[in-house]
Amino acid sequence: METVSCNICSGLDFEPLHEFVLEGADEPARLVRCQGCDLVFLSPRPSKGEIGAYYPKTYQEEMLRIIAASKESAVMRLGINMILKRRTPPKRIKTGKVLDVGCSNGSLLAALRERGWQVEGIEMDEVAAEYARSSRGLKVTQGSAEEALPGMPADSFDVVTMWHLLEHLHDPVGALGHVRRILKPGGILMLEVPDYSSPPASWFDDCWFPLDIPRHLYHFTPQTLRAALSRAGLDLVESSGIPSPEAIVWSLAAKRQGRPIDFSRGDSLELSPTLMALSYPLTWVMAQFGKSDHMGAVAVRNS
Repeated sequence: METVSCNICSGLDFEPLHEFVLEGADEPARLVRCQGCDLVFLSPRPSKGEIGAYYPKTYQEEMLRIIAASKESAVMRLGINMILKRRTPPKRIKTGKVLDVGCSNGSLLAALRERGWQVEGIEMDEVAAEYARSSRGLKVTQGSAEEALPGMPADSFDVVTMWHLLEHLHDPVGALGHVRRILKPGGILMLEVPDYSSPPASWFDDCWFPLDIPRHLYHFTPQTLRAALSRAGLDLVESSGIPSPEAIVWSLAAKRQGRPIDFSRGDSLELSPTLMALSYPLTWVMAQFGKSDHMGAVAVRNS
């Protein structure tokens, strides 16, 4: 376990928020808020050498199971199509070269390739990366974002995407700095992260599903996300709330069992098209006012 300073302002004055006992750790992980800039993060937290133990094989399998099961439901297929639509680069950018950081098994990259994009990915999970390469014929670098991004050539991508990846990194500002370096002039970064300032984060407290302790090391708000981007030399040009019915459904499940969902304990995610459909209108309305569990952002490299 390691204790760290604030990734944005390097502050060392923290407000404690929650404490979590981690299996195999000699001390609890603590969720804290920086008194200087309001960034929320874990400290102490698992180091880079320790964090792999908290990504059990079942973690990736559970995500792939949810995706596969979603294809069996018309409601869930509609949801997947909506995700694909919002994750497609805007029409103002002609097809070019896109890098998906944290590309999983390459499903988004394969869809973008069909639309004429040159695609490339980075994926930490060895099995998912190999599937993307062997089954989809994609160029995917296996490794963490913090290992792979420094080796990418400068000024080489029109679009870089990070879908629910930034919160997993030990040094998100450092990774964003490399994103700025590899973007072409006029290129954009598209990302999504949980929004810690959203009402559900308060409603569900330590059972809020997007906390995902200890895999999510950082928890952003619109203000701290803008600050992190700026620190890395990127300007936020667009932000929006993202409807996230799954976060509501799985947070409710955690609240019912009286503790956070823990994949290390063998917890699984219940896929209920009915509950997802019932939750969607609420999260859609919340998203219009920037109050949903997740937020999306588009940034450009500054001059």
